[in-house]
Amino acid sequence: MRERGMVLLSALLFLVVMLLVVASNLVLSQLSLKSAQTAQQQLQLEFRTLEQHLKQLNGLAPDEVPESTLALPSCPGIYAAWSDATLQCDLMLIETSEQTRQPPAFTRYNSLLLRKQLKLSEPVP
Repeated sequence: MRERGMVLLSALLFLVVMLLVVASNLVLSQLSLKSAQTAQQQLQLEFRTLEQHLKQLNGLAPDEVPESTLALPSCPGIYAAWSDATLQCDLMLIETSEQTRQPPAFTRYNSLLLRKQLKLSEPVP
């Protein structure tokens, strides 16, 4: 009788240990899956934001002036061949950002653009 009880106790103990091992593996696999899904969502968010940013840069009209535009008093030295009166340079900051709530993620892209415009004093007939 004692031998049967010892075998039963050993079998139950073995089953408890195996249950703990299987449960811990399931928890780890769920955490791994959640981590992979979060990383994939972050990459998708970054891709969408970059795509919007590039569309915004390519769709910028020549006469459009974004809010964050700084008119430079003189153009950079690379354009020194032009006189200051005929060439106007504007420094523009184009910014695109997006965020999600679940899971919390945020991404932002910024670009600095230098726009050059030729200002003619008199129209040519």
